[in-house]
Amino acid sequence: MKYLFFGVILIFLLSSSCQSDVNAPIDSHLLLLDSIIRIVEADLMPLEDDITKLAAFSTFLFEQEYNKSLSVQNFNTNKYVTLQNGFFYNPNPEREESTVFVSLSSENKDLSIKDVYLTERMDSVFKVIIDNRHLVSQVYFNSANRFTRLFPSNDLNTIDPYIDLTSFNFFYLGDALRNPTRKSVWVEEVYVDPMGKGWMLSLIQPVYYKDELKGVLGFDITISDLMRRFLNNSYKKLIIIDGQGSIVAGGEEAIKALNMPPLKNHTYIQTVNSDSFRKEDFNLYKSKSKEIRKMASKFLLEKVNYQSFELQGKLFEAYSRKMDVMGWYLLDIHDE
Repeated sequence: MKYLFFGVILIFLLSSSCQSDVNAPIDSHLLLLDSIIRIVEADLMPLEDDITKLAAFSTFLFEQEYNKSLSVQNFNTNKYVTLQNGFFYNPNPEREESTVFVSLSSENKDLSIKDVYLTERMDSVFKVIIDNRHLVSQVYFNSANRFTRLFPSNDLNTIDPYIDLTSFNFFYLGDALRNPTRKSVWVEEVYVDPMGKGWMLSLIQPVYYKDELKGVLGFDITISDLMRRFLNNSYKKLIIIDGQGSIVAGGEEAIKALNMPPLKNHTYIQTVNSDSFRKEDFNLYKSKSKEIRKMASKFLLEKVNYQSFELQGKLFEAYSRKMDVMGWYLLDIHDE
């Protein structure tokens, strides 16, 4: 009986050891993904504090200027131009200031122009953000009155003068209906930038004055820059997907491994009038492969971190970790 007892203990120890050996490679992959995510989120999380402070400064500008009964005499109005069709903008020939324009769709052009003047001091803070936060490609303020202040400056030839930026997700996700807490929000669904910068991720923050939404601030990060930040820290076949299974960005090898169409860095030269999201071709749930669809379900619905699958006669392993900041998933895909 004594020998039987020790035999059972020995079998248990051996099986535990074998199980640990099996799990060790998986754990090492997941630890690697965790370390990459920490590096990237260390760059992203401080932006939330930056944009909150910028919103407080913006509210201060509205308070100061409205309390002083704003007069256009306090500003250099000569640098602005009004075209024959009524389009108001800053030509900004030296490209040292923000691109500023009032959409022809504005319902109160005079009020929009007044807000242009009182927000001029935003430019100095915009420049500090761009100089110190290298992931941020552009900073902007889109007014509820449909004027825009964008830094660094951009070419207005790509913009429809009647564009209504309040209809884009980087504005309406900050409004009172969708953001009653009035805090900063990551726009999780990437979009094609109407200013021609390609696929974009945005952090937005509403600005209120006397309980009225004056506009929405935004920090833009290009997906190509974000992906370079990941790839700079790993040679793995990495891919990012959102909570709905759509590919946000990825290395060419990873996308090929999933048998997906190649992702291009879309840049619109022509006018963009509405939100532009990923095509269904880039959603794992829409894949022609049952194995890929199963993998997506395992990661997103069942919350597992490892899945092996076969595709076109080749075996692959996939590892997954969820990001804290945006609820995206970082995947490592490679053949066995």
